Amino acid sequence: MNRAPERGQIPMYVAGLMAAVMLVTAVPAMGQTSSSEYLLGPGDVIDVAVWGHADLAREVIVSAEGNVVLPLVGVISASGQSVERLTTLITRAYAEYVLNPQVSLTIKQFRMVRASVLGEVAHPGLYELRVGARLLDFVAAAGGLNEAASLKDAKLLVPGQAPRLLDLTQALAGDPGSNMVLRGGETLFIPEDLVNLINVEGQVIKPGRYRLKGEMRVLDALLAAGGLTPQASVTRAQLVRASNKAEPLSLDSLLLSQDMSQNVVLQPGDTLMIPEEANNKFYVIGDVPNPGVFTLKGDVTTLQAVSMAGGPIQRGMGTARTAYVLRRPGGSPGVEASLPKAGATPPAGAPISVDLQAVMRSGGTSQDVPIQPGDVVVIPQTGFARFQMVATILLGWLIPLSYIK
Repeated sequence: MNRAPERGQIPMYVAGLMAAVMLVTAVPAMGQTSSSEYLLGPGDVIDVAVWGHADLAREVIVSAEGNVVLPLVGVISASGQSVERLTTLITRAYAEYVLNPQVSLTIKQFRMVRASVLGEVAHPGLYELRVGARLLDFVAAAGGLNEAASLKDAKLLVPGQAPRLLDLTQALAGDPGSNMVLRGGETLFIPEDLVNLINVEGQVIKPGRYRLKGEMRVLDALLAAGGLTPQASVTRAQLVRASNKAEPLSLDSLLLSQDMSQNVVLQPGDTLMIPEEANNKFYVIGDVPNPGVFTLKGDVTTLQAVSMAGGPIQRGMGTARTAYVLRRPGGSPGVEASLPKAGATPPAGAPISVDLQAVMRSGGTSQDVPIQPGDVVVIPQTGFARFQMVATILLGWLIPLSYIK
């Protein structure tokens, strides 16, 4: 649905970024494994006690060969055994030396597994977590995913095996098959997303490449790029699709008239081209506080143009009451303008006079004249001659003084 974000709503590109952050922070806590499910292995530290025989109590480490060594009974294989199963084996062994032995066994320290997390995470590197830790536990240990992470193209590298392609969106959604337990020695590689990108080029504050996070529209992209520069053309912008098909972007309608039909959804590979507006300028010279060059954005009337330059300088009875719009030959005034001499046929490009007092009295209705690109608005104090040279330079042609009241 094409509509602008209402007050208080989060722009789509911001909402997309927040969703990515929530996905990362939603990583479950480090894998927990109950003692009944846990299988002992090299590096586990266990406490063994025999009730009534304090001299037999020991803290032992499962050796690299998977064994523990205990008083009287010697070497017992522990690797691959559950706590309950190893308790039974030790009880049987002590039964040859102790009458009805009561053996208790607890895991004092779980062994650790190591895995590397590389690519688009906050802190790539080698991480050591307790056994039973899952893939997302290692992602969380590495600081979570970067904004640039490609969630569907991760790879799990296991020595001696072919790389396994992973879809982290499924793991983040809670699929245990995608969020597998790591055994140690694996490398998880999360590449940069080079597909879901758009480009914003030309007259914007921060031109560059931006990532699509959820549904992103033209306004979202312009906000992400910091907005338009004063030189941006709002009439000649284009949307270039990934197929190289160019579509016009009527930013004047979108930004100035709030026509949300122009706020189209962007697709991967799209490029917003915002060219510089070389011709969409007009000039205000004469008896105003701030004469200069102004950018024509949307519909601007002569009275508005004069106001942009600060309005006529107030000189009492000498305050200018008439403005002249000078237009290049070939331009179309667009309205019927009052001509200096009744019955005279002015040459192409003759000045258009605008009675500022009459326009203000009428509330700026049909008596005003719309400004076109390249127009020169002149506010004379006592005549036009002193502005003749400036107007001629700006327009490239000589203004006949006979057509100035």
